[in-house]
Amino acid sequence: MKKNILFAAVLTLCSGTVMAEIGAGVQIGTTGAGVDAAYAFNNLITARVGYSGYSYNKTSNYNDVDYDGKLTLSNIRTLADLSLPLGFRATGGLIFQGNKINLTGKPSGGTYTINGTTYQASDVGQFDGQIKWKNSAAPYLGLGWGSVSSTGIGFYADIGAMYQGKSKTTLNLTCGTALDASQCAQLRADGEAERIKVQDKASKYQWYPVISMGLSIGF
Repeated sequence: MKKNILFAAVLTLCSGTVMAEIGAGVQIGTTGAGVDAAYAFNNLITARVGYSGYSYNKTSNYNDVDYDGKLTLSNIRTLADLSLPLGFRATGGLIFQGNKINLTGKPSGGTYTINGTTYQASDVGQFDGQIKWKNSAAPYLGLGWGSVSSTGIGFYADIGAMYQGKSKTTLNLTCGTALDASQCAQLRADGEAERIKVQDKASKYQWYPVISMGLSIGF
């Protein structure tokens, strides 16, 4: 009898809130804005799926090269929540990420500076590229508060990180008609050196921080 009472007390403490069977939520955070759906197996374990996305345009300077950049976030979440005391929870799973940055090189003052070499704008034809990260299925670990499947309207929040791996950078750089063969070869070599620099810089962000908050309704 005492064991049953103790077990019931632990369940009550861990759940923090009354759980509905299913719930839905809307959220916003570092992976974009999106929606979640959840199914509570019991007061301890909940399965959650969701999607969030966002796009943003910005002109930036990388390694003395000006780029028009477009950040695209696209993330599908498949997560499991384990209830902890006082309404907190531990969360783990996979985030199927399609995050990328599209880059278009642009001249500054009528010239490009690529790998320390200055080129006239007419010397360069196509100059664009893309940064992606290798783990399309990125493992995620985090902590949270609140539950998407709590009865009624509620608040939930997550903080954690997904491991998206090293970056994969492509850079398409073609020569303008004003360059001869040797100058074109130099431009291509400078372009490859620039690609490696951008890739090395982007690979520092193998762990992507995930911070979000949202409103939920459970049924």
